[in-house]
Amino acid sequence: MNIENLIFSDTETTGKDHLDFNQIIQSSSVLTDTDFIKRDEHNVSCRPLPWNLPSPESYLIHKQDATLDSRYHHYEMMKSIHNKWNLWTGTSPGIFITYNGHRFDEELYRKQFFWNLLDPFVTNTNGNGRIDLLYLVRLVSQLKPALIPFELNKKGNPICSLSSVAHAIGMDTANAHDARFDVELLITMTKFLKEEVGDLFEDFIQQSTKDSFKNFLLETKVLGYRYQPYGTFWNYPLTCLGFNPSNPNEAICVDLSYPVDEIINLEYSEITHYLSKPYTESPFKIIKINQSQSLFDISKFDFDFGMDPSEMNSHATSYLSNFEWRNKILFAASDIERKSWPYREHIEQTIYQKFFSQNDKELFRQFHEERDLKKKIILVHQFNDYRAKEFAYRILFQIAPKSIGSDIKEYILKLTHTRWESKGPWPLREEYMEEIERLKETLLTHEEKKVFSSIAHYFSLNEAQILKIA
Repeated sequence: MNIENLIFSDTETTGKDHLDFNQIIQSSSVLTDTDFIKRDEHNVSCRPLPWNLPSPESYLIHKQDATLDSRYHHYEMMKSIHNKWNLWTGTSPGIFITYNGHRFDEELYRKQFFWNLLDPFVTNTNGNGRIDLLYLVRLVSQLKPALIPFELNKKGNPICSLSSVAHAIGMDTANAHDARFDVELLITMTKFLKEEVGDLFEDFIQQSTKDSFKNFLLETKVLGYRYQPYGTFWNYPLTCLGFNPSNPNEAICVDLSYPVDEIINLEYSEITHYLSKPYTESPFKIIKINQSQSLFDISKFDFDFGMDPSEMNSHATSYLSNFEWRNKILFAASDIERKSWPYREHIEQTIYQKFFSQNDKELFRQFHEERDLKKKIILVHQFNDYRAKEFAYRILFQIAPKSIGSDIKEYILKLTHTRWESKGPWPLREEYMEEIERLKETLLTHEEKKVFSSIAHYFSLNEAQILKIA
């Protein structure tokens, strides 16, 4: 891959649960070359939005209590991140690297760019790619377990959290859970893995963009695949048959551990049944190529699938040479009814439900560039998508809380009151007040007591006072 830029990023947030309503309050990004020489960095933080309640427990972990009364607002922060990332990749694409980012940080960046009417997909468009290093570390824990002295959980499985693995390879993790510090851990860990497991690292880097991922799958005859949706994992020897004609982000693979004749002679109804449930007892696996996966070239690494390598190669050849059967499988994949995104009532949750129109996107660009408040409001009234108008109201409140009209003020008051006092898919003030009482007995250090005092004071205020602070 001809990539010159690596962008490492990490966040600290208002909480770890309620992902759709969890807000970034600290972000750190570092640009390096492929030798990990730092070229630039971007560190920024902001206060919680009045309608996004901060978790007391999370604040005791990351200790970002200074954000509770920061003068920097969320729109300003997210816009600065977006501008910086576009600047870094404007003339040469980059690979964005996170740790557990596909489940958490990356999703938060996407969703909060969306909240702020910015392009959510900056990390995997315009030639850019993205990888979640956690997937590589999980592979290392299985393929090269002696390389890192992993801590073990109660079940005897390796613990692959960033701080635990960084500590295991000799790094000082005393300041972990600060975004800026965690990015430095991530850079050092990535360098370590590139030096120690270079072949595996190169396979992994090829999975950062859709085009290079496709080439990797098509050029690698026998693949090792570690599937780990939760704490448990399963291993499969696979070969890629091609890509779903109706969804090119799906690679259709066959499990080489099954008898070839049995799979080739499946009825069409059986094929569609197995393809619709690829992670039950199914001979087919569907790999999403728009995100990191734990995949490797089995010819390079010693991994026990209970089969002789020559047998796996023979099975792969049988499938790949049967063009008629492969086409039948791919047609069946496209013939399966696609699951639609469930309806979401709250606009924060609708990023994948419907994309903004090109006309609205052009208005967003003008909105971001316009400095005159009245002209900004005129642009908002031209938005076609109701979600964009609501997000714009929230942005306008952050920019000029005392200058906005009564209609926007009323909307913000109602939104904040609802999120503080009403039950929904967001954290409730009452629950966090109970959390405060529980945590009060666990404080040990002066720093913990200071952070606790700040968060307890924040929750002692009502929503009207919080709006005044904002």
